[in-house]
Amino acid sequence: MPPRLTANDFDPDLLVLFDAYVHGRMDRRGFLSKAEKFAKAGMTAAGLLAALSPDFAAGQQVRKDDPRLRIEWVDVPSPLGNGTIKGYLVRPAAAGSMKLPAVLVIHENRGLNPHIEDIARRLALDGFMAFAPDALTPVGGYPGDEDKARTAFGTIDQPKTLQDFLAAAAWLKARADGTGKYGAVGFCWGGGMTHKLAVLLPDLNAAVPFYGPAPAPGDAVKVKAPLLVQLAGTDDFVNPSWEKYEPALKAAGAKYAVYQYAGTQHGFNNDTTPRYDASAAKLAWERTIAFFKTNLAAAPARTARVRGTIVSSTASSIVVRTRTGDMVPLALAPDVVVTEVYPVDFSEVRAGAFIGSGAMPQADGTQRAIAVFVFPEARRGSGEGHYPFDYAPESTMTNATVAEVVGASDGSRIRVRYKDGEKTIVVLPGTPIASFKAGDRGLIVNGASVSLTATEIDGVATATRINAGRGGYVVPY
Repeated sequence: MPPRLTANDFDPDLLVLFDAYVHGRMDRRGFLSKAEKFAKAGMTAAGLLAALSPDFAAGQQVRKDDPRLRIEWVDVPSPLGNGTIKGYLVRPAAAGSMKLPAVLVIHENRGLNPHIEDIARRLALDGFMAFAPDALTPVGGYPGDEDKARTAFGTIDQPKTLQDFLAAAAWLKARADGTGKYGAVGFCWGGGMTHKLAVLLPDLNAAVPFYGPAPAPGDAVKVKAPLLVQLAGTDDFVNPSWEKYEPALKAAGAKYAVYQYAGTQHGFNNDTTPRYDASAAKLAWERTIAFFKTNLAAAPARTARVRGTIVSSTASSIVVRTRTGDMVPLALAPDVVVTEVYPVDFSEVRAGAFIGSGAMPQADGTQRAIAVFVFPEARRGSGEGHYPFDYAPESTMTNATVAEVVGASDGSRIRVRYKDGEKTIVVLPGTPIASFKAGDRGLIVNGASVSLTATEIDGVATATRINAGRGGYVVPY
């Protein structure tokens, strides 16, 4: 497969023409006529247009059928607009009915195309409830063809469309499965709409316009939502409007941040076209997610232990089949801590060693070991004590120093001491004996046995610590 084209593969003046065509300032015939002078051997003006146009399959980051997501199409009433507006609602599946912060996703001037659906899915994987309305609802919705969509967009009633998006925002904020905190992100025309919503909605909690035309300076005093403004380095249509608007925002005391990405073109975040700039888009999106997490104040985290086998893995997520056969989808924290668990000989369990043993209490007061872990010396004292354990009903955990090891025909008895007591642990033949050391993401592979800590981060179950076996080794607990 040939490498994807970038903006650097096209004459800058051709990109200016294409921008005018995309924004309806030039029709297809006009573009093709003016693009003729940029045609080269083997590439006609029509070929240039095709090369610059979206390739949705190439830009897709999250599959439509991703099992980590719950997706539905919803019709939202809009009595002051076009009567109703259809939209694409996405939530992380692991969140269940948990209340999530919400983000309204606003498309470019072609309606709700596959790229914007993908943006909504990305937001959901980052822990948000994402809703992407389609402004083309009154003319039948996105038609599946960018040229037809652009033509249809020129026929919609813009004042009614604004009311449709206001209705969608109110509906999203009021949902029972939302926290009541909500933001908006939009691109191009959608960036302009995001600016408008920030002016008209005093309860909007965050707004991120990507290269969207700014409002009139007089509207700046109405902005209450924090703004994160993302601008291209070269954008003769949008950037001048921001230059006029920013002083008014400053004078009004608005809370905003603005980033302009040098060397980029309008549309640099859209990874379906050659104008996409991978490094700038990555940075802009990281800033966007961090901005929403800060301003939409997700629910406090909850933690749980998940044990089983990885059946599916990507750079940012895994699916674990638990011991009971349940499939648990989890995001991976960017800074997930990975520990390798490996087998050691029972001889490592000797006087003076610091060990941990999950166990079941016996009638005689001893603890029958499920498994024994020998701690590295650097971890001596970790979790010292005797307390309930979540491995099985009535199971216990004892982290303590070995005082004595006594062998017997039916196993061994280990007397351990901790800060306020001691226990006797019975280790039967075949009981797993293991230790652990620092690991890396190379252990997070399909088929790996894991015992992990999952934390609810912004409504998404996220693996923050993973203990994993290598080469088929089964983590004891």
